[in-house]
Amino acid sequence: MGVSTKRREQFRMLRSKFKLSQRQLSLDLNVSESHIRNIESGRGNPDAVLLFKLAKYFGTSAEVLFPDLAEVEVKQLSQP
Repeated sequence: MGVSTKRREQFRMLRSKFKLSQRQLSLDLNVSESHIRNIESGRGNPDAVLLFKLAKYFGTSAEVLFPDLAEVEVKQLSQP
C-alpha cells in the first residue's frame, strides 16, 4: 500500500464517519478546499498548526491521521 493510499483511506474513513465533505472540512478549519485535497491525496503536508487542528478536530492523533509522516525514519540522539 502506497504512502498516499494510507493517508487517503484514513481521511476518507474519518470524513465518512463524520459525514463531512472536503469543502465542509476546509470551511471548519479555515483553509482552502484545494489544500485539504492536496493533504488528503498526499501531494501536500499540513504545517504544524494545521496538523494539530486536524488531529483535535477528528479526536485522534497526528500519527493516526498521517501514518506516512509518522513512519519517517530519523537518527535518534543518544544520551551523553
